[in-house]
Amino acid sequence: MQRRRRINPKEDAKYYIDTGKDKVGLDVKYINAFKGRGIFATTFFQKGDFLLEYRGELISKEECERRQRVYHDKLKVFLFEFYFNGKLWCVDAAKEDGSLGRLVNDDDISPNAKMKYLTVQGKPHLCLFATREINQGEEITYNYGDSDWPWRCKVVKLKFTKTL
Repeated sequence: MQRRRRINPKEDAKYYIDTGKDKVGLDVKYINAFKGRGIFATTFFQKGDFLLEYRGELISKEECERRQRVYHDKLKVFLFEFYFNGKLWCVDAAKEDGSLGRLVNDDDISPNAKMKYLTVQGKPHLCLFATREINQGEEITYNYGDSDWPWRCKVVKLKFTKTL
């Protein structure tokens, strides 16, 4: 049996950035009324693989602050702030545009993806890469970072250890 040649993850990401399309192997599923929708793998992904781009309108810090004042709370979660070249920027993915990246859910305990930015033609692009193997049927998640997200429980989270 011949192994399939692995695509360079950064080159793979650049291809999808250039085409503005989402990668095959991912699908939207409704989870529940609290969580809403999420993105699930329909194929196997290796650790390090490019998964998808968090696409939206690239805006300045000032415009982001203005939109935070006028957006409904349910839209504010789509404003992704990050530093690029020493300046604070924001990707506003509040618009329903059919892209999958905006629907990836938060997991601050055991995420399977990590957000990194790539520079393509002088502009930053927020891309998710697998931090471990992801099996078919698994939800794609990443840690949104330290913030007071309303869905994160305020009680102490316990980690359970398996005993033999």
